[in-house]
Amino acid sequence: MSINAPLPDADVIIVGCGPSGMAAAVELAEAGCSVIVLDMQPTPGGQIFRNLEANLCDTSLAGQSLLAALGPAYRAGADLIQRFRACSRIDYRPQTTVWEVRPDGTVGWLQGMNVGYVRGRQVLLAHGAMERPVPFPGWTLPGVMTAGAVQTLLKAGHLKPSGRIVLAGTGPLLLLLANQLHQLGVKPALVGRTDRLSDSVRAMRHLRPGGLVLLVKGLGWLGRLKLAGVKSVTGLENLAADGAQSVESVSFTVGGKRQTLPCDLLIVHDGIVPAIDIPNAAGLRLQWDGPNASWRPATTPDGLGASTLPPEMSAGPCVLRVTGDARKIGGADAAMAHGRVAAQAILAALDHGAGPSAEALRAVDKALSVRPFLDAAFPPGLAQDLPDDDTIVCRCEELTAGDLRAKIRSGFRNMDALRGETRCGMGPCQGRNCMVTAARLLQDETRAAGCLPTFRGRPPIRPIPLGAVARLSGLAPRATIRLTLEDKPENASEDTVDAPAE
Repeated sequence: MSINAPLPDADVIIVGCGPSGMAAAVELAEAGCSVIVLDMQPTPGGQIFRNLEANLCDTSLAGQSLLAALGPAYRAGADLIQRFRACSRIDYRPQTTVWEVRPDGTVGWLQGMNVGYVRGRQVLLAHGAMERPVPFPGWTLPGVMTAGAVQTLLKAGHLKPSGRIVLAGTGPLLLLLANQLHQLGVKPALVGRTDRLSDSVRAMRHLRPGGLVLLVKGLGWLGRLKLAGVKSVTGLENLAADGAQSVESVSFTVGGKRQTLPCDLLIVHDGIVPAIDIPNAAGLRLQWDGPNASWRPATTPDGLGASTLPPEMSAGPCVLRVTGDARKIGGADAAMAHGRVAAQAILAALDHGAGPSAEALRAVDKALSVRPFLDAAFPPGLAQDLPDDDTIVCRCEELTAGDLRAKIRSGFRNMDALRGETRCGMGPCQGRNCMVTAARLLQDETRAAGCLPTFRGRPPIRPIPLGAVARLSGLAPRATIRLTLEDKPENASEDTVDAPAE
């Protein structure tokens, strides 16, 4: 007797409620589609427009000062959020964690102690990006934070840092945050940039008319910091944080000279990379983005992904699309533009349209035209060199680079075999913070060429309470007999080594 497939819960399921997710949801809902939006956050907006609704309603002096510091780019999301809220065909589910996605449109969700599956005829992954993980000596000390984390505390908690603050790294976000802190009355002790003037000079050949506004904005940030007396250096190398119970000082090299500064809070940022945990666990093909030194999903221009799973692992064709910064880093404008493109492609797949319009595709190209300039002007710096043996790479399991190098040299020359032996990537972060460094160490030790290998993703993408699993709902009968890949594939014969003779 055949097992009938469950009926879809919605035409489209969207994972993530940032600029791209909201733009796509509005486009789809206004075209008559039923849409379910699953998002980890309590309100729509994503990282860029985080807590915008509440902050706009805050009429206190502190609230108005925060809005002024965050700037017009932050307030620009208000109209999109309002349109999103007004769409009755959007089933918005905040504070919902996605722990599994399958190519056939099945999505596992967790909300509180409730867990289950929903199914869409199409699924759009709009889960955004993350800051590039940067292992360096002392990066696990309390008092070392990323720029994105500090912005989250500003936007959602109205919390301003205090004490001796050092910002280190590269990228527009580092300069933006330094200016925001200054406007809020917090003067950084140092802004240490890993990029150099020579990087900016070389990047000028990539500058297009659309990037002039960003260039002027960046020069304005630098000018205001200089007028405010904020010390700034370029070409920073060999960053290290020191302290007993928390960070107490930071040391670095500039121009061949080693410097040490007292520090209460070290804010680091080495650029933004697509979050690949969901696409990887869903079995989508990934590709290496050389200029941004990161993986990203391999998709068609309208975001359609390609499944790498064997036929017996999937119930039908791949219906997963990826949009926004989860597909390619471009910022809010590019994310919204591509969200609309992906939505129009989904409408065509559902026989509700002719596909992305030429105007929508041009909007994406225009928004992304500044990317080559930014990649050249702000190359990865803190993560450029591999960590030394004493530096922790896997925070969850407290594994150092030396631990991983030793295992690789002993014969574990496959990412999944390395994970099975060391538990690197098996903690709560599921490799989000350590996978790229582990892959680079493996490539460096084996002298392999080509795209860096990844851990084979598998659910749950994020931790699930066992009590919630006991109340699992929406499980398809065929899911109980679903085949799984081997947990620890054998190394290739040329990668194995004989055990030492006793």
